[in-house]
Amino acid sequence: MSAFFLLAALLEPRSVACHDSLAVPDQAAESDDAIACLSGFLWKPTTFTATITPAADREYDYGVSFPSPRSGPGGDVFVEWRMARQHDVIRKDNRPAVIVVHESGRGMHAGRVIAQSLSRTGIHTFMVHLPGYGQRTVRRPDQGKELVEGIQQGAMDTRRAADVVKALDGVDANHVSILGVSLGGFVATLTGSLDSVFDQHFLLMAGADLPTMFQHGEREVADLRNKLETYRTGPDLTVWLRQIEPARVAHRLPADRTTLYVAMFDVVVPPQCSEKLATAIGLRAERIIRMPCGHHTAVAFLLPMVLDVSKRVNTAAAP
Repeated sequence: MSAFFLLAALLEPRSVACHDSLAVPDQAAESDDAIACLSGFLWKPTTFTATITPAADREYDYGVSFPSPRSGPGGDVFVEWRMARQHDVIRKDNRPAVIVVHESGRGMHAGRVIAQSLSRTGIHTFMVHLPGYGQRTVRRPDQGKELVEGIQQGAMDTRRAADVVKALDGVDANHVSILGVSLGGFVATLTGSLDSVFDQHFLLMAGADLPTMFQHGEREVADLRNKLETYRTGPDLTVWLRQIEPARVAHRLPADRTTLYVAMFDVVVPPQCSEKLATAIGLRAERIIRMPCGHHTAVAFLLPMVLDVSKRVNTAAAP
């Protein structure tokens, strides 16, 4: 086979048959409030196809696309797959995986750096593009009007991504975890609260009590608050935000397999909101990592966070 045809074969997309494993919450074991909140994130499980396309000359190895469980902006879900490496060599054995949910920055830089760094420690990483970001900017959602719908769809997309990841060759299906940073931390909290599909949960600069966060948060949150108040204010805004309130469902996360990283001087996600999330989950002290930094200066702690996540993931997956 000539070099040209060999390259063409290597770049040929392939399809993987997948099936939703989403479990409906037990209404007898949950509060009416939690069930009401979860109802906005559920869909009827079905079979679907994921397409894996090699990414030539890109910063990730494969692009993975599949239908979203919910119609909305952006069309199909797109995921960046960075294969597990050690010493810059791709691992051939089954390796654990982490699904990464990025921040609100349009370039998704923090999510990409985390995904890239983790992949170099022997872990497959899959960074989901949320609706309106990256490959899904066909129609950008109006955050003032569609924030709730966008968060719900993003959580549903991320939950379906877990079933796609578990169907891929080279992935240890018993050890697929989720990590969310900033906006992604809120999405990851809601996603992980749907059912018990993830091995571990890593929440970076996330919180609960959205009314308090939107009242006191600065910078990105202040900009979003101004957009929201164009359409909703006062009690109407509070009721609307309750549809995606992490505190209503965070108790469903396994406290012994969830780690929260808190920026002690955060002015975007106030620390009091992060502490409320920790309380809602029921985290023990050793599962709360407090860092002496702000929301954006947490970049100085990025390497220690990545190494901590890697250690926890690889330890859990060790035979």
